[in-house]
Amino acid sequence: MGQHVHVGGPKLPKVRIIGGGLTGVLAAFQAHELGVRDIELHDRFDQLGGQAVPRQDHGLELRERDLTFGSAADPVRRLLESHGVPFEDIENRKGAVTACNGDLTYTRDFNGPALRTRDLGLSPLAGDSLADRIRAYPTDIAQALSRICQWRLGAWLDEVHADTAAAIGVSRVFPVGPEIVEIAGLKRADTNHDALYGIPAPLWGRLQSLGASTPKDGLGPFFMRLRQALVRLGVTLTAPSFVSPHAALAGRGADEVVVWAADPRPLFKPFDLEAPKPEAHSLVTYILKVRYAGHPPLEVRNFTAQGAVTRLRLYETRGQVLLAAECLTETRDTDLRREIHRLMAGFGGAGLSLGETLAIRMEPRWDILSLDAARKLTHLRKALTRSEGAAFVAPRWEEQDVAARHAALTLDLAQALQVSAPAVLAA
Repeated sequence: MGQHVHVGGPKLPKVRIIGGGLTGVLAAFQAHELGVRDIELHDRFDQLGGQAVPRQDHGLELRERDLTFGSAADPVRRLLESHGVPFEDIENRKGAVTACNGDLTYTRDFNGPALRTRDLGLSPLAGDSLADRIRAYPTDIAQALSRICQWRLGAWLDEVHADTAAAIGVSRVFPVGPEIVEIAGLKRADTNHDALYGIPAPLWGRLQSLGASTPKDGLGPFFMRLRQALVRLGVTLTAPSFVSPHAALAGRGADEVVVWAADPRPLFKPFDLEAPKPEAHSLVTYILKVRYAGHPPLEVRNFTAQGAVTRLRLYETRGQVLLAAECLTETRDTDLRREIHRLMAGFGGAGLSLGETLAIRMEPRWDILSLDAARKLTHLRKALTRSEGAAFVAPRWEEQDVAARHAALTLDLAQALQVSAPAVLAA
C-alpha cells in the first residue's frame, strides 16, 4: 500500500489513540500511512492486543477466540505485511451441523445453517431487528431459523439487532432442496437473495473464498511484531496508561485527532447519555488437547438448536492440535466430549481423539447487539460529532468484520485529517 502524504502541505495534526487492541493498532498504522508522524497509542494494559492475546500453557496458545485474515489481497493483511509482519496462507476450512427431521446434516465449506425449503421467495427486508430479518425468509426456513436463534441467544429476537446474524453465523442460509443453479441465479440477480442465501463455495465455483491467512508463529508473536513495527515507525506507546473520557475530550488540543478504540460505554457519561445495558451474554470455552487425522484449522458451527456447544475450532500451536469448544453453559466433561464427537462426525470425527482439558474459561461477549444498544451508539456518535466535529474518531465498535471496521476507520481518519483516503479502501 502506498503512502498518502501531503508533500509540502500543512503539517498534519497529532493523532492520539485510546485502546491498544487490534482496532487501535490498525489505527496507528493507518494514521502513519495517511502521513501523520506524531502518533501516540495508549492502553491500560502493559501489552498490545487486548482480549485477543491468548494465554499460554507450556508454550501452547490457549485461544478462546481466533483471529484470521483474508488472502493476499486483504487490505488489512497488506498494510501489516508492508511493515514486516508475516502471515501464512491457510485453507479456510469450515462446516456446519443442522438438524432436520431428527437427522443431522453436515455441510462442508459453509458455516451457516442448511435448511430445507420448497420455496426460495423472499419478503422485503423491513425493520432492523433479527426477527425482521428472519421474517423475510419463506415460512419453513423462518420457523427453523427462529428456533436456532432463540436457542443460541436466549433473548426476544425482536429486541436483537439484525447485524447480530453475522456474529452467530446465520447471516446466510443454504436452502436445501432447490437446484444449485436456481439459487445461484437468484443470488446473481437480486441483492436480497444474495444477502440472505448462501451456497457452499465448491458447489458454485467460489473457491477463492476458501483462502485465508493467519499470523505466522501464532498470536503472541504477532502482537510482539506489531509492537516492534510501531516502534520503528516512531509511534509513542504508552502502556499501561488509563485515559478517561473526560481527559480525552477536555485534553484534546486544537491540532489533535483522538481515536477512541477502547470500550465505548464510558463515553456516554460525559454527554449525559444513558449507556446500553450490558447484555447478559457469557460463553464458556473449553480447550482440549487432541489428535486429529484431518487438517486444521477447522471451524464447525452447531445449528441443531440442541446441546451446549455453539462452535468448535481446531487449530495448531507449536505442533500440537488444540480444540476450543465454545459453549452456552458449563457442561459435564462426559457430555461435552459426547457432543464434540457428535458434531465432528461429518468432519473426520473418526480420526479425532480427545485428550486432556487444558483450560475452562467463562467470559462475557459483546458481539450480540441489541436494538437498544444500536440506537444508543448512534446517539453517542451524533453527540461526539456535535461536540468535536470530525476530530474525535469513533470506530464502528459494533462491526464484527475486521476488514470492514478498518475500512470505515480509514475513511473517518482521512476526513479528520482532511487528506485523501487510500483508493483500495475508499472504493
